[in-house]
Amino acid sequence: MIKKATILAISFFFLIPAFFYIITSSYSQAITLSEKKVIYNLPYAGILPDNPLYFFKQVRDTILEFTTRDQVKKAELLLLSSDKKLAMALLLSKKGKNTLMIKVLIQAEKSSLSIPSLVTSSKKQGVGPKEGLVYRLKLSNAKHREVIEGLIKDLPQGQEKEMNLVLDLNNQTRKLLETL
Repeated sequence: MIKKATILAISFFFLIPAFFYIITSSYSQAITLSEKKVIYNLPYAGILPDNPLYFFKQVRDTILEFTTRDQVKKAELLLLSSDKKLAMALLLSKKGKNTLMIKVLIQAEKSSLSIPSLVTSSKKQGVGPKEGLVYRLKLSNAKHREVIEGLIKDLPQGQEKEMNLVLDLNNQTRKLLETL
């Protein structure tokens, strides 16, 4: 009986405070991590540019972009396309194909750069963007910047110049999105 009471007292005074310390410290770490990272899920990349069938994907995307007449839908399509290209760039980086990765990143940022003008022209025509589209655009732009900055750190020397071009495109898009 005394042993049980002693064990219970020890667990009450030592284990329970230790348990709460672990819970609260991991909770505060989760908060600090979420403050630094942009919470935005990238779509599935699909076929990568190093695949011989990628040509068909490009043709399909070009046809979709060309045949979409609604400015808001075209903006959503370009947002999806640029996010997919960003996901492709991440996968290409993991494969070590840095030159192809930079090419895909430039395409992604150029697609993103054309979106604000589409949204602006749709507003002028009297058809505003769907609720939350501008917020998603800004969130996507922040995620692009976060990923680009992470890729710059992993890049070998000599390719920073091209990545600075990518960052400049991202900054231009951010400035245009602030005017929406």
